[in-house]
Amino acid sequence: SLDSPASIARSRIMFAVRAVRPLARAAPAVRAFSEAPAASVMTLNFSLPHMNIYADKTVDRVIIPGAEGVYGVTAGHTPIVSQLKPGVVEIVHEAAGEAEKYFVSGGVALSHDKSVTDISAFEAGKLDDLDA
Repeated sequence: SLDSPASIARSRIMFAVRAVRPLARAAPAVRAFSEAPAASVMTLNFSLPHMNIYADKTVDRVIIPGAEGVYGVTAGHTPIVSQLKPGVVEIVHEAAGEAEKYFVSGGVALSHDKSVTDISAFEAGKLDDLDA
């Protein structure tokens, strides 16, 4: 029957599809980029609940153990929010320098459009300080 719950639900879905279809056709596919001018340096804020490891520290790049995979962030990186998985955060202070490495137990990393990256970890320890 036309008044059955299934018929009413199907009618509502078809109405919604017809209403949205012209919008989907009209909207061009757009890739998201930062609107901020490209920066030549990157700022890192790296903190734990009980202390800051770095605040407004200028670095060359950071390698982050994201839940979806390990990724690098440099100046001008597209904004991204990522959950951290247990792993090693590598901080490279100078382009040719060696990375400073911290083990993190998890947390969150946010890269903003002004070349600022915030890493907030539950716990972190310098890899050099951990016992073998």
